[in-house]
Amino acid sequence: MNKLSKILTVGALALASISASASNITVGGVTWDPEYQSLFSKDFVGSGGFAQWFSNAGLSAAGAPNLAAEQPGFPSTIGSMLQGVGEIGSFNGQSDFVCATCELTFTFGGIEFDNDLSDGSVYDLAATAASGFFNVYFDNTADFDLGSASNQAAVDAAADGSLFLSLGFANLVEVTGYTPQKGGLETYWNVTGGTAAEYFDTESELFGSDLGFTATVDFQGGKYGTAIGLASGNTIPEPTSLAIFGLGLLGLVGAARRKA
Repeated sequence: MNKLSKILTVGALALASISASASNITVGGVTWDPEYQSLFSKDFVGSGGFAQWFSNAGLSAAGAPNLAAEQPGFPSTIGSMLQGVGEIGSFNGQSDFVCATCELTFTFGGIEFDNDLSDGSVYDLAATAASGFFNVYFDNTADFDLGSASNQAAVDAAADGSLFLSLGFANLVEVTGYTPQKGGLETYWNVTGGTAAEYFDTESELFGSDLGFTATVDFQGGKYGTAIGLASGNTIPEPTSLAIFGLGLLGLVGAARRKA
């Protein structure tokens, strides 16, 4: 075996060792196992309760979805936005992924209703590509109360932490029989920023997205719908460390070639 082959073999074994020994990592106050194995063949699965509503009022002064001008589950106004807030209760099989007095919350919105099926959806996919957002926040103070989500101050509390992950809209799939009043909706999102951005920017989901969020909601004729949502995707174990290792390996290969 020549020197180059030996170096490549040693490098491959070392990389395998790194992958096999990957342990929990902590980013932005959140701890998780990047090699978690779920039933869905994903190494990231999170779930959490949320409330959603339709409104054309945009964001509040606090940067959270606005409760003003909320409408019934089947909105009568073209251009109204589906939006909501929630709290993540499970992260890769762990309930203690943040400290006991902390919380991980999320907000979403900008999903524009047009009731026009020409693009295969009751939502305007082109407009939503520009306006849709899904943000995840870490907060040292657990002050969000989902049960009070019909109050603007409670909604604002979902966005008063540090930005853990921000995502922009990629696409959505309406489950058969879906209506804005009742049904299942699968939304897909691309990472755009946040403390943990580099760990979730994998483009491994449907439509080349980074994260999927699925939920079935029934407004039951009211203004608000509540449900448990499931987020799934993949995470990268210590991407910076792996990059440094890769550069080091390339340097060894280059040195071996010069000696040869």
